Amino acid sequence: MKTLTLLRHAKSGWDAPVARDFDRPLNARGRKAARAMGREMRRLGLGFDLILASKAARVTETLTELTQ
Repeated sequence: MKTLTLLRHAKSGWDAPVARDFDRPLNARGRKAARAMGREMRRLGLGFDLILASKAARVTETLTELTQ
C-alpha cells in the first residue's frame, strides 16, 4: 500500500532580517523540533521514497534537520 505523508516546515524565525518570506530560516526551536521528528520517524521505521517540497529556506532547512 502506498502512503502519502504531509509534513509542515518547522518553526521559522520572524526576527530574521530577510527581504522575502521565502528566505526566512528556521529558528533554534524549529531546528530542534525537526531533529526530534527525524529521530521519531527513524524509530518508527518511516521514511520517504520521494519528496516534493518548496525550495523555501525554512522547508529545505527542515528537511536537512529531519534527515540528520
